Amino acid sequence: MKNEHIVKINSSLCIRCGLCKKDCPHGFIILNEKSAEITSQNCNKCGHCVAICPSKAISMSGFDFEPEKLTQNISVNHDMLMALIKEGRTIRHFIDKAIPTDIISKIIETGRYTPTAENKQEVSYAVLQKNKDEYEKIALHKLRRMKPLMSLFVPKIKHLKISDNFFFKGAPVVIVIKSPDTVDGALAASAMEIMAQSCGLGVLYSGFFTKIAGMSSELKRKLAVKRKEKIVATLVLGYPAVKYHRVPQREKPNVKYD
Repeated sequence: MKNEHIVKINSSLCIRCGLCKKDCPHGFIILNEKSAEITSQNCNKCGHCVAICPSKAISMSGFDFEPEKLTQNISVNHDMLMALIKEGRTIRHFIDKAIPTDIISKIIETGRYTPTAENKQEVSYAVLQKNKDEYEKIALHKLRRMKPLMSLFVPKIKHLKISDNFFFKGAPVVIVIKSPDTVDGALAASAMEIMAQSCGLGVLYSGFFTKIAGMSSELKRKLAVKRKEKIVATLVLGYPAVKYHRVPQREKPNVKYD
């Protein structure tokens, strides 16, 4: 986490229910005669104690907003969620239509609230819009230069046609997801993809751009990739110019039940 956060308990509000003590994964909360008490600040600041306290006695410093109150009994229809996932296709054709800023913010917000290991919250984003052609041009130059060598190891690349919109397909928005932890970044990307679909957007994971950008010092500099960060995924977003009519088959899952 970038900022310092201190967990505090207001003893005048604490009702000594013990829920925070029970839910703390580190065991850094005890109950004294008057209230709950923090024994160490050396936790991962997951905020479970803040979230579970019924009397709002626990707070965490370092934020410029109050904890959001949860809507009780909220649920997502599982059949609709499964249908959304099944209907998701890789989109490579987009209509010429801008994506509203609030939708882009909602997609980023989805990544922000996706869990990270040890609550590190070290996933960051580069949103490419008005200058995305500059990034694509740099990546195209590098890919075209590398193509002969890559074809020796991956024969199908030899027949690959590299157009001027090869990476971004003319889509209006591209979000590059960066993180020191590949799993954290991938989880954020997956959640963001589902949110984008729910907003009516089509999504392309540009694996080629992710690989090329990861090998380009110029692109990493422009994308503000930090020393320990990796480019984990590239989400190309836009309104689809194609409509699919059925869900293609998938092989049965390889599952071991024990």
